[in-house]
Parts: sequence; C-alpha cells; structure tokens
Amino acid sequence: MKKNIGIVLLGNISEDTGGRNYFINFTKALSQLNSPHRFTLFLNPNQKPIIEAFLSEKMAVVEIPPKSKSSIAKVISEQLIAPFYLAKHKIDVAYFPGNFVSLLSPVPTVVAIRSMLYYHYPRVIDNSRLVVRKALTPPSARMARAIITPSQDIKNDVIKFLGIDGRKIHVVNHGVDAELFQKNYVESERVAVFKKFGVAKKFILYASALWEYKNQDKLILALANLLERHQHDLQLVIAGKGINMFEKYEAKLRQLVDQKGLKERVIFAGLVPHQELKYLYKHAEAFAYPSSYESFGNPLFEAWAAGVPVVCANVHSFPEMTENGKCAVMVNPLNVDEMTDALHRVMTDSTLRQKLIEAGRNRVASFSWEKCARETLKIIASV
Repeated sequence: MKKNIGIVLLGNISEDTGGRNYFINFTKALSQLNSPHRFTLFLNPNQKPIIEAFLSEKMAVVEIPPKSKSSIAKVISEQLIAPFYLAKHKIDVAYFPGNFVSLLSPVPTVVAIRSMLYYHYPRVIDNSRLVVRKALTPPSARMARAIITPSQDIKNDVIKFLGIDGRKIHVVNHGVDAELFQKNYVESERVAVFKKFGVAKKFILYASALWEYKNQDKLILALANLLERHQHDLQLVIAGKGINMFEKYEAKLRQLVDQKGLKERVIFAGLVPHQELKYLYKHAEAFAYPSSYESFGNPLFEAWAAGVPVVCANVHSFPEMTENGKCAVMVNPLNVDEMTDALHRVMTDSTLRQKLIEAGRNRVASFSWEKCARETLKIIASV
C-alpha cells in the first residue's frame, strides 16, 4: 500500500561524523529507489543545502524552525513543533534516524539508534547533550514500533541498557560508496593532494573525528615506536578535527607531537573532503583505526574499498565488522606496543598485506547504501 513516509532529520549535522555520512548517503540512495511511496523530509533550515542535489520528484522537503544549531533548539523542534507538522502533512509513518522520536508524534514511528556511546563513555559528551540523550533515548525506544541499529553490537546494547525486546530491533548495516574509492584516480590530483597536506614519505592514515576515546594519542606514540625501534621512514596523516569540546583534545595531540619531536612526521590535515581523502586512503601503507568505540565504523569500509590494509581495535563492533579479524589486524586500542607491532607487521609482511587487502575488498562487496535504504524502507513500510 502506498504511504506518505515522513523522515525527520532535525538537528545539527557535524561535519566529520558518521551522522553526516548517513544523512547524505541514505537520502541519496532513498531518492534512487524504485518505490511506490512518497517521502516528506522534515529538515532544519540549515540542512537542505547538504542534500538538495539528491532530491527526487517524490521527495517533498518541509523546513521546521528554529534555524539554531543548538541542542536545545533541536529538542524544541523535534519534540514540540514536529508533531504538528507530521499531522498537517498527513504522514502515515515517521522515521527518525537520530536516536529519538517525537514523543508526541500523532503517527506510528520507527527510530534508528545508531550509537550508544553515551552509555559507555558519558564523559565524552557535554552535560546538556548527555542529559537530553539519557532522557529521550529510553522512551523513544519504548514508543517506536520498530528500532533499527547499524550493527548487532548496538542491538545488544539497546537490549542491555534499555531493556527492549530484541524482536523489535532490526540490524541494518550502513553502506559504503565503493565506487568513489575504487575509480577515477588522476595522478595530477594525487600530486596536488600530497602537496597540499605536505605528504612527502610513506605514511599511515587515520581518518575520523578527533575524539579522546578514538585514541589518536596512542597512535602517535605507536608512530614514535615505529621510527625508533623499527627504523621506518614514515609520516602519520591524521584526517579529522576536534570539534566543540574536543578542540582542547586536538591541542593536546599537537602538544604530544611537539614533545615527541614528531612535528615533521605528523600531519594534521583537518577535515578532508572525500574526493581528496580517497587519494590518502589509496596510497597509505596502512589505515589505523584504534577507536575504543564504534557503532559501525564507516572509515573501515572506505579503507577496504580503496585497497589498503587495516589495523583496528578489537572492541565493540570491530570484531563484527572485520569478521573476527579476517579483514584486519585487531589490537587492544589502549596498548601502544601491540599497535606498534601490528602496524610493523602489516607494512613488512607482503603475504599478510595481500591477504588483508583481498579480504577487505570482498567484505565491502556486500555493503551498499542502496541495500541500506531498501532494507530500512521495508521496515518502515511494514509499520
């Protein structure tokens, strides 16, 4: 039966997080599906330019005030204003991809709980956001007719921390734009990217936000070990930025680099657009992802698509995504020596490198945004 499906995408979209990646790619894939349903996207006024290029004729856009990017504004917009818009536009079912639903929603809801970070590491979130998340996630999970998580690990957390019946929770993996990382490489563009960021040697790549639980400090110490113990002639490229409360953490990372005498070895590239980032993936000696928490880990799949061997953490969703280490060398993300040895092996053992590269490419083949959008839509439409 044809339905008018509301997709409520309110709130600020941080520049270098999985949330932004999901927002863009899910919307793009949804617009390309051959579906009988109509979609109404309810957006903050700041969000429309991000996805405007992907919108199809069957997608209406409704902007919900206020325009502010603050957490309080998001709560007001989502909890108090959105319900009136859902009723006004005669929505049949509403999908909320951002962890909470409108608790006053006049229509059935589906929620995507894409992270439970704040239950494991509450101190990494500022107090106002922590209060909002802890207050809204449990009732949202109870109220929603169905819950979508990007991994089995998050499903387990929702059951554990929120007491939700597992039969209500559906695992729908995110996708990867494999073609972006596998095609259309131009040597002159590679040269320009390397010149822009000062890449002059073989290098290890890290690409994600600069948040303390992601352990970039341990990676910097591992680099120091690689230079001293194993005599590697390397650089480390850190593509990402410390946003808001994590600007101080980025400053600490820079201080650590100075203390270790690594200023010529560590490149803080900041936010790198994917059209440039793909050259860093493609030519890296290894991709390092020592994060203590990931709900899915989009950069893993980008690295695998680009054909670079991966060293990553061995906690939370990493065993699930790497098929228990088939596609990556997994390490304790807090153990610098373990990380050092793994990176050394990946860079010097040609058999291991090739094995990881092939396993990664095979892994990526079954993950697409089209599949993510199709499976998500099936769950929403069933409600």
